[in-house]
Amino acid sequence: MLRQIRKLFEQIGNSEDIEKHDASDIRMISAALLAEVATVDQKLDARERETLVSLLQQHYRLEASAARELVDEALEQRDNATSLYEFTQTVNQEFDENDKYLLVRQMWQVALADGQIEPFEEHLIRRVADLIYLPHGLFTRARAEAREMGKLN
Repeated sequence: MLRQIRKLFEQIGNSEDIEKHDASDIRMISAALLAEVATVDQKLDARERETLVSLLQQHYRLEASAARELVDEALEQRDNATSLYEFTQTVNQEFDENDKYLLVRQMWQVALADGQIEPFEEHLIRRVADLIYLPHGLFTRARAEAREMGKLN
């Protein structure tokens, strides 16, 4: 699936006409960014993995097996991406401010799944928020809401 995303990025680089990204592309980009948060500290906690699956399943209304497959694909292919910009460019094209906010909140939820936010996780989330032009107020609100949601679970 990341090969399809790469093809889209190559088309962008070649200034070819591109169609609007389909839902599977958007799901994979979200999964890839969430997987990056889960693995940026070089370890994947089982709680982070389950949070990843659960968030994708709820947000995109997927069956549990489809969400697991999406996470597996994102984790397997995460090393093929050359930069965050590849993903955040599509987020900027396809997501409105609310979708961007939800993505950043989900990133915080993944980071908080193991009970602590590692410096690498926070740095990554800040970089993504900057690259997708999420206002700072929404960034801090997303973090606070993710913390509150974690307390409820």
